Amino acid sequence: MSQDLLSPPARKGDRTAARIRDAALELFSRLGFERVMMGEIAAAAGVSQATLHYHFQDKSQLWRAAMLQLRAVVAEEERLLEAATDASALTQLRMAMRLFLAISWKHPALGRIVALEGMAGGERLDWLDAHLIGPRNRRLAQLAQAAIDAGDLKPFPAAQLVITLQAAGAGLINLTPMMRATFGIDTAAPDVREAHERMILDALLGGFLTHPN
Repeated sequence: MSQDLLSPPARKGDRTAARIRDAALELFSRLGFERVMMGEIAAAAGVSQATLHYHFQDKSQLWRAAMLQLRAVVAEEERLLEAATDASALTQLRMAMRLFLAISWKHPALGRIVALEGMAGGERLDWLDAHLIGPRNRRLAQLAQAAIDAGDLKPFPAAQLVITLQAAGAGLINLTPMMRATFGIDTAAPDVREAHERMILDALLGGFLTHPN
């Protein structure tokens, strides 16, 4: 049988697997690993459980596959930061936070997953640290320390400084349902996003500066 005849089913299979990963990522990020059932993922993806198990052996394998979809997001952030290595550490850190906010808005599942697994700890967090968030966070901590050493940032612990910025940055996005229920605020509104970015970059990061403008 020719390769041309074989190609369409393969592409369809890839699309089905991608749809399953997308559904799994959304559910895992909202409910947490333990609360999500494979049947729920199959239903959300619009496939049978037999089809789901054809592509993914078990829930742990599917979780890892879903998380790996986010690696391309983090890789793009790293690529953009790599292009700015000639800038000062503070400039790179500010750029990193701006990218972090943009990515958090576009891919809110990332922040929710980090919050859930960061609180739970254990094997899944270890996996995320090794494959997704650890290298990025350690790089940002190094930038923060370099900015401290250069006298641009106040001498707070660099790792805590970075996590404080990230937690504040992703917090509003993670709490979108609460913002809507309590205040009637749509966090997707452009003016809300603009105000949030100013608060994080100007007020919060600006508060760490030794010589604020």
